[in-house]
Amino acid sequence: MNYQEPKNFEDILKLQAILDSNINNKRERTLRDIKLSLIAEIIEFNEETKESHKTWKSKEINKEKELEELTDIYFFYAQLINHNLDTDADYESLKHLIAVDFENWQVKHRESKCLPTLVLIDSIINNSSVYAISNLMEITQKLGYTKDDILNCYWTKWQKNMLRIGKEWN
Repeated sequence: MNYQEPKNFEDILKLQAILDSNINNKRERTLRDIKLSLIAEIIEFNEETKESHKTWKSKEINKEKELEELTDIYFFYAQLINHNLDTDADYESLKHLIAVDFENWQVKHRESKCLPTLVLIDSIINNSSVYAISNLMEITQKLGYTKDDILNCYWTKWQKNMLRIGKEWN
C-alpha cells in the first residue's frame, strides 16, 4: 500500500490505526496497557530532557533523541484516542477538539518554566485526555518544537515501526 506523510492530527490517528492493526499482539491491548505505555514513554522522554529525574547524571541534551521520545508520546496518545473511539462516544467530539487544537497550534505556554510531565501523567491516569493533549502541546512548545517537527518525526518513526512488525516486535 502507498501511505502518505501526515499533514495534521487526523492523519496521525489514521496512520496509528494502520500501525496498531498490523501489530501481532500476543493478547488483547487494553486501555490500561495503553496508559502504561504512555507513562513509560513520558519517563523515557523525561530522561532525554534537561529536567531528567536522574539528578545523579549529567549528560548533553540530544535534541534529535528528545524529539523522538516526545513523538513516541504522540504515538501512544493517538493509540489512546483511537482505542477510546471504539468504546466511548465522547471520544469522537474529543478527537475533533484535539484535531482543531493541533491544527491551529494554539500557544500553550503557561507561567511555569518547568515541563508539566507529572501533570501529563496525572491527566492520563485520571482520564483527562483534553488536559493531557494540552500539556503535551505545552511541553512540545516549551522545548521549541513545531507541529511540523512532530508530523515529520512521526512519519519517519511510523515507517520504521511498520518495518519492525513481525521482526523485532515478535
